[in-house]
Amino acid sequence: MPKKSGETRKSESVSAQVKPRATIVTGGGRGIGWAIATRMAQDTAVLVVGRTEADLQAVCNAIRTAGGTADYLVGDVSKPITARRAVAKVKKNGWQLHNLVVNAGIAKGGAAHEFDRKVWKDIFAVNVDGAFYFSQECLKVMVEQKCGTISFINSISGVKGFKYDSAYTASKHAQLGFAKSLALEYAKHGIVVVPICPHFVESDMTRRTVAGLVRHRKISEAEAEDIVKNTNPQKRIIPAEEVAEAVALVASGKLPSLNGNPLMLTGGA
Repeated sequence: MPKKSGETRKSESVSAQVKPRATIVTGGGRGIGWAIATRMAQDTAVLVVGRTEADLQAVCNAIRTAGGTADYLVGDVSKPITARRAVAKVKKNGWQLHNLVVNAGIAKGGAAHEFDRKVWKDIFAVNVDGAFYFSQECLKVMVEQKCGTISFINSISGVKGFKYDSAYTASKHAQLGFAKSLALEYAKHGIVVVPICPHFVESDMTRRTVAGLVRHRKISEAEAEDIVKNTNPQKRIIPAEEVAEAVALVASGKLPSLNGNPLMLTGGA
């Protein structure tokens, strides 16, 4: 039976009010962030946040070329204003914030008794404070709409210790505890929080680890890469695309029982 004109206008009005879902990805300009942003753009609009405008423009161009919707924000995630501006930009674009991916992170190794205190604070400012600022701003929206997902790109360093990596390991343990607490606190609001903990992933950070082994052990790059690979029982460095698929799974809402549970991508390590 044909719809009456009034019913048609009502249907069109409801459709016009539906906003595209959006994902914020911090550290979205390179490596794991790039893989996550381009994967999430298959399902949602994406706002990438980072410090290097050229990288952010490049990932947005790639998403748009593939037919997706993307925008970017240049900012320092360790500053609360960046998180506020990111959420405001999502609203300004007419999107509905549905997913936050806390991916931005920094690392530096060294013996604890010699470690630079400023570097320690810098690592925590990005890996822990930045995670808090973005979660806080996004949760304000998610609680009101009673849905949303937060994926923390954590690390195997979030669940076990590593020699000469105390600052990064401590920051990832802190972030993991924060994620678990959020999962408990906001489950009643329909929000799913999942820390994703991969082993060595193909990224700038892993490349720096390989380069460090070359310098300190006086070995070839191939030998250093084998050392890194052999820490994974599957004898490989994990492609960034696997981490992106884990984020897409969390964001899909198909497995809400993942809430609060570290999703280990370690090959059994």
